[in-house]
Amino acid sequence: MGKEDLFINRGNLTWEEKRMMLPEHKAAWLQLQQEEDKVELHGELDDDQWREIGEVVMDALNHTLLVRLTYWQDGYYIDKDCYIYKVDEINKRVRIEYGPDNDSIREYVDMRVIYDVQRI
Repeated sequence: MGKEDLFINRGNLTWEEKRMMLPEHKAAWLQLQQEEDKVELHGELDDDQWREIGEVVMDALNHTLLVRLTYWQDGYYIDKDCYIYKVDEINKRVRIEYGPDNDSIREYVDMRVIYDVQRI
């Protein structure tokens, strides 16, 4: 096999070392991948699902139980292992507490974005 035959049979390998991606293109490509992974907010939950969620939330609030809260935020479903700190019925939100004991974080989660609550 001559030198010319070797060069012809390389196929795409001839251009392999010349392939590159600019940092701007890489950032745009990564952002596009993240956008494709997003999901829309779930529809309305039925009364039975809300009743089950309410029972778990109130039980966790009254007995300081650890729960796994699944909720929707910015296009993604997030699971957090947390304690229910307060239920704000007027503003329809739940205050949760999570993190290490010394540096616990408290934040509010709207009830309309909650998808599931399970005891751990």
